Amino acid sequence: MKKIQWKKFLAKKWVFPAVYITAAALILTLMWMYQDPNDYPLTKEQLGLEDMTPYVTSSSLNDELLAEDFGEAIAVTKPLEKMIWPVENPDDIQVTMGFFDVNASEEEMQKAIVTFDNELWPHTGIDIVATNQETFSVVAALSGKIVRAEKDPVVGYVVDIAHEQGILTNYSSLNALQVTVGQDVKQGEIIGTAGRNMFEKDHGIHLHFEVRKDNQALNPDLFFNQEVNQVLLRLSEQQVITSEE
Repeated sequence: MKKIQWKKFLAKKWVFPAVYITAAALILTLMWMYQDPNDYPLTKEQLGLEDMTPYVTSSSLNDELLAEDFGEAIAVTKPLEKMIWPVENPDDIQVTMGFFDVNASEEEMQKAIVTFDNELWPHTGIDIVATNQETFSVVAALSGKIVRAEKDPVVGYVVDIAHEQGILTNYSSLNALQVTVGQDVKQGEIIGTAGRNMFEKDHGIHLHFEVRKDNQALNPDLFFNQEVNQVLLRLSEQQVITSEE
């Protein structure tokens, strides 16, 4: 190659970087071949080489590439439901009788006792009434499957819904049902309307709502706006699960 051609060749901007990278690669290769295995390898910073920036920097694009490579192997985390109030309009209701809690004060326990047929019964749920004292729509507090939907001569129409974590929610004192046994319901779906019953005839139109696990009644107030698994964990640690009688 003639002298003028060499000058033109060396004048190109990419020539020296290319020579530099080639020389550096050669040095690395030779050092790797002759390096004592007990020596610490030289870093790229010590050799004067800068870190290479990955070509793909978009996190969303990386996610798409991972999805292509692994398909359904990438697990999608399902958000856990938080228990909602079992009524269509929570702002228009009030609790008239609470849960009988053995850890509560004597006064509070007395307020949570039902008198029926000359006998005293601990209140294993909560009673909810509308502020206008009229009927209202009752909804599923959690998604689940209907395992009971029938009329009871004492407590009115009853609905039981089975959920994950072995939880069952019970809705009674209903005057009409909109679900059947075996039906899957979503959280917030209407299952019936509140009414009256013989067991708590003095309570007027209301919904009696219970939360149970393994046939044990739990205080519903502990579950509202909470994830069921977290509540159960706390109850297990505190050992405050009250047996249903």
